[in-house]
Amino acid sequence: MNSEHVLGWIAFAVTIVYTALGLPVQIRRNAVNRSMTGLSLFMTSALLCTFSSWVAYGLVKNPRDWYIVASNLPGVIGAAALMFQFWKYRKK
Repeated sequence: MNSEHVLGWIAFAVTIVYTALGLPVQIRRNAVNRSMTGLSLFMTSALLCTFSSWVAYGLVKNPRDWYIVASNLPGVIGAAALMFQFWKYRKK
């Protein structure tokens, strides 16, 4: 395994740990409280755009970069869930 693959696996692991631990905890907290208090809609939108951009980049890169796609896809899902919660728990 060359250094490129080692760095790819390290980046993959760090990103997965962040998205697999941080985002689900926040999503659950929002659901329990039925509130998005303390979260910024702008920053959550930026997070969704960032993860989505990385996934798109990994898919269009030749050859495809599956480290980037696989590690950022959970972030797209988590950020999309947060955006849905902003809509669901909005003040009416």
